Amino acid sequence: MALHFRPNELDFSKSTLYIPISAPFQQLHFEEVLDLEAGITVLLEDLIVNPARPASFGISLSRIKQRHTLLLDEHPSIQQLWIRMTDIEEVLQMEIRSLYSWSSK
Repeated sequence: MALHFRPNELDFSKSTLYIPISAPFQQLHFEEVLDLEAGITVLLEDLIVNPARPASFGISLSRIKQRHTLLLDEHPSIQQLWIRMTDIEEVLQMEIRSLYSWSSK
């Protein structure tokens, strides 16, 4: 999953960003990622589940900021976050692959 943000929209001074789960999802191929766009890969350990937000998952911006301090100093306006769908599935402990528009049936 690729999350795109406008310049300076992604605020790393906040600790968490919640993303609503909405389907169908579109598959993103590596060659579709522009070389000029700075982005960060979100790891499984960056993902958060909050029972008060059942239709969303969280991303720990504080963990990402800690891990990528040098990158964020050089590129303060990160406009993309990339997340593996399998990591989202694992953290939510549910199978959402059937919601993909590109999945085989």
